[in-house]
Amino acid sequence: MEKLFDGFTARELERVLACFGARRISADAGEILVHEGDPATSFGLVLSGAVNVVRYAPDGRERLLAHLGAGEVFGTAFALGGADRYFATIAAAEATEVLFLNGRRVLAPCAAACAAHVRVLARLLTTVARRNSGLAQKIDCLSQRSTAAKLMAYLRQQAADRGTKSFEIPFTRQQLADYLNVDRAALCTEIAKLERQGKLTTSRKRFTLP
Repeated sequence: MEKLFDGFTARELERVLACFGARRISADAGEILVHEGDPATSFGLVLSGAVNVVRYAPDGRERLLAHLGAGEVFGTAFALGGADRYFATIAAAEATEVLFLNGRRVLAPCAAACAAHVRVLARLLTTVARRNSGLAQKIDCLSQRSTAAKLMAYLRQQAADRGTKSFEIPFTRQQLADYLNVDRAALCTEIAKLERQGKLTTSRKRFTLP
């Protein structure tokens, strides 16, 4: 996967980051990078670590919408789509470094009309398209009728993406339940049932499909 700034010389990178009004932020696990309702002037590129996209229920319970790792972007739908404010909260899932880019300055060609700007825009389109593909996969999971079917659709996607039948997911059981929009107790019951049926084996965050 070609990342946003792969192949840039130090001089090109310095120029394009200045052009985009870039700012680098480091965060520890659990630290909030963007609060729901914050002005949507910038979007983020995950340089290292990972972030969770979450919303909070009125009772304060966290609902996980997405998990994004290094090389992925968040907030493009807001910062580049004309939204005034962020719809969700972005929190570091682990020790994370994020590069924030000013959406308006990314979309507008710089005065120098530099080739580097054009290269970044082309790669950004690819990154956003890949993100939309991930959302389509999630919609496929959520469209399944039962908790077991939602879980197996998600696990098969993970196996296909990783190219292996044994893999770790980034979610706790509660986070996985939130991601699939199901009850945690019902999810745990279905996992145990699927294990007894020989359709999967699991230990904490590791799953193996037969």
